[in-house]
Amino acid sequence: MYLKGIVIFSFILCIFTASAKGLPSGNSRTETSDIDLFWKMYDSLAHAASTDDSIAVIQQVYLDNMSRNGKDFIKIRKYTAHEYLRTIRKYPRFFSALRIRTSNITVEIRAIDSTLNILKDAIPGFKVPDVSFAIGCFRGGGTIKKNTILLGAEIALSDPSMDCSEFQGWIQTVLKTGLGSVAALIAHESIHCQQSGKRGNTLIAAAMQEGIADFLPALFLHTNINEVTYAYGIANECTLWKEFETQMYGSDITAWLFNGSGSKNRPADLGYFIGNRICEAYYNRQTDKKKAIRNLLNRTKYEDIFKQSGYNGHCTE
Repeated sequence: MYLKGIVIFSFILCIFTASAKGLPSGNSRTETSDIDLFWKMYDSLAHAASTDDSIAVIQQVYLDNMSRNGKDFIKIRKYTAHEYLRTIRKYPRFFSALRIRTSNITVEIRAIDSTLNILKDAIPGFKVPDVSFAIGCFRGGGTIKKNTILLGAEIALSDPSMDCSEFQGWIQTVLKTGLGSVAALIAHESIHCQQSGKRGNTLIAAAMQEGIADFLPALFLHTNINEVTYAYGIANECTLWKEFETQMYGSDITAWLFNGSGSKNRPADLGYFIGNRICEAYYNRQTDKKKAIRNLLNRTKYEDIFKQSGYNGHCTE
């Protein structure tokens, strides 16, 4: 998954229902300790006498004491104490809203648990991933490391009720719209945890890798974290396919994937839509559905899957 950055503060005493060690969630382990640690750091900033003091607080209270998964999240996103301070100062109203949202994290954990159990029952060999929440700087909603999903709560927990007036452009749209639900984002990322085999470096391979992570949750959970993108895709499918088809064996993905801030005059990430439609066409043609799912999760089979799918953008129906 892509997404960019914001973080916010201002709100001081809040009681959290999540324990400091993270909460167990059925067959997975959902870790929330880094959220609590963030707010401890946030409150400590009130006592910082200078910018240097503030940076030291962020580093020593939050970054140095994060969980192992939290530190992996920071390393992957390359967040620094300086960036946290800039973000916190820039988005105070959003952070006030975010603090309220994180205080109800147990509700999200129950939904995550239910989602992962449904996928475990539906997908052959599904390995339930661990989930770890931290608060970042709006440059990543979710990513994975091995069998752990690392979430940036500032994006993952955003919803239409929150004050996003401090933002502009596509990131404001993402935050105001929300991702449907945290469980829907987890569902998408959990499919990435199941994928195996080395992926080719073509646009179509990248699109199918993301498309399958949208397709299977939609199939079994009826969720979609890219509703605007998919609505546009359905309405313009043949035109999009004819454009995509001319580029699909090249390695440039910038017009189709992870292009939130660069997409003009149409929604970002339309490669997710194209990849999803290819996977759907392939799946619908197969009689052995469980075998079809296993094939879809094998990145080395993408070329064969595309050929067998018969997908043509629905241009000749």
